[in-house]
Amino acid sequence: MKILPKLTSSVALAAAIATLSGCSMSSNDLPEEPTARIMAAKSAAQSAEDVAASLVPTSQIDSRRQIPTGNLLPCSSGKQWSGNTTLELKRQKDPTGLVDTISQRAEKNGFKVDRDTSRAGTPRATLTDAAGVSLLVGVWNDGTVLNIDSFSMCFSLPEGFSPRPSY
Repeated sequence: MKILPKLTSSVALAAAIATLSGCSMSSNDLPEEPTARIMAAKSAAQSAEDVAASLVPTSQIDSRRQIPTGNLLPCSSGKQWSGNTTLELKRQKDPTGLVDTISQRAEKNGFKVDRDTSRAGTPRATLTDAAGVSLLVGVWNDGTVLNIDSFSMCFSLPEGFSPRPSY
C-alpha cells in the first residue's frame, strides 16, 4: 500500500494545523498532575475521533481501528497528544461527497470545519471542537480508507517533567 508517504505528509500538515488552531485553547480544565493531564488530553482527542467516525454512514464502513497509544507533539504553549482512527470503507466512488457529508454533520455537532485538498488532490477537512481538539479527516487509497488524525488541545507540563515516548 502507498499509505506511508501520504501519512507522513498528512501528519506534518495536521501538526501544523493543530499548532495553529488547537493550541490557542485554555487547558484550565485539565488535571494538574502531569500524567493525568496527558491522559485527559488523550481522552478528549480520542472522543473527538469517535464522534468523527460516527458521522460516517455505517453502510459505508467495513472496519474501524483506533490506535491505542499516541505521541506528544510540541505546540506553541507546550504539548498536545496526537492519535489516529482509520476506517476501512466499502469502495468509495465519491470521496468528495463523503468528506462533504462528514463536514456537514460535523458542523451540526458543533465542530468548526475547514475544507481543502491534499497535494495529491484528495478532499479533506479539518474539524475543531469547542475544547480545541483538531482532527484532520481525509479519504485515501482510492476511496477505501478514511483517515482521522487527532491533535488534542495544547497544554503545559511542569518544568523538569519527562514524558514517556507514548501514551
